[in-house]
Amino acid sequence: MSRSHRHGRGPAALLVLLLAGCGVGAQAEPTRVALPAGSTPTTSGSTGGAFVLRVYFVRGNDLAAVERRADTATPQAVLDQLVVGPRRSEVAGGVRTAVAPQELLATIEPPSEVVVAAGRDFANVGGANQLLAVAQLVWTLTELPGVRTVRFTVEGARVEVPTDEGLTSAPVGRDDYRSVHPPGT
Repeated sequence: MSRSHRHGRGPAALLVLLLAGCGVGAQAEPTRVALPAGSTPTTSGSTGGAFVLRVYFVRGNDLAAVERRADTATPQAVLDQLVVGPRRSEVAGGVRTAVAPQELLATIEPPSEVVVAAGRDFANVGGANQLLAVAQLVWTLTELPGVRTVRFTVEGARVEVPTDEGLTSAPVGRDDYRSVHPPGT
């Protein structure tokens, strides 16, 4: 589907209005992610029996990759690490998060998509942080092998999310966030 057909202005536009008026704080709660029955973890790297995961936070106006260790390399594991937020040493180095504290549910849609289901708290992001928050989620999830796109829902309905090209309720990938890509990528 062409990008121009992806930019509907339905009820999901309400999400944008909600997003515009709210601030955001650092992530404090773990994310809950359910995988479909029969799913197997994927790996992005392993060192000493622990998986090394790459998650994306924000430095300045761009994404910044950091590494985390986890027992598994699944959508749940990377989102858990993202929601925990940056470490104190990273914050001291100018790293922050634009993702509001919330509970997220991710499911895998074969062959290469993750659907992130969020509650109304997903709308607790304002201003320029809207695009950065979605970009953090997309870049973090697509770090997993085989995951190419992410789609977002709130209370069961597809929602529009900001991209470099405007709003869309279609699945999004890294190319939709070139304006904030990590330096050197």
